[in-house]
Amino acid sequence: MLQKTAGDARERLLAAAFEIATRDGVDAVSTRAVCTAAGVQAPSLYHHFGDRSGRIRAVVDAAFKEYFHRKDIAAPVDDADPRARLAAGWDAHIAFALAYPGLYPAMYPTSGPLPSQVERSGALLRAGFDELEQAGALRPGITAALATNALRAALRGVAHAVAASPDNDATSAVVRDALVHALVGDRAHN
Repeated sequence: MLQKTAGDARERLLAAAFEIATRDGVDAVSTRAVCTAAGVQAPSLYHHFGDRSGRIRAVVDAAFKEYFHRKDIAAPVDDADPRARLAAGWDAHIAFALAYPGLYPAMYPTSGPLPSQVERSGALLRAGFDELEQAGALRPGITAALATNALRAALRGVAHAVAASPDNDATSAVVRDALVHALVGDRAHN
């Protein structure tokens, strides 16, 4: 029975921190705010997550778990149309940034070390571009490595912009379409 209570407290603390970070950003994930929202005392928070960086790491881990879950359950896209695949992947990433505006900057920081899950995200993107390269779907002179780097840079920039100001979501479609056109050859669309 005690283990269940400890697990419940940890889950309440994590859920509270996640909600606060989503709404107000990770800077708002203070000991007081999380403990008040979860209805527990500070020693319980420190027991489960250690210091502030442990708490933020747990929130970012939970955010990536949600991110990859959304990717896993996403509606299938026509594999025969590489442009549609790229656009759908872009749109899903932007939708996540819009849904979790306070968390996105902590998941994909613009400086400093990146969370380890970013490597998994990049590997999935690279695998998709490797397939397109092998199928001859990329424009001449565009390699899978170049396409991956270009898309990652543009996507993160736009995602940060829409997370900070949701009015930028029209910008997302313009950048997405320009990038898809620049990376994927015309014959891939036929």
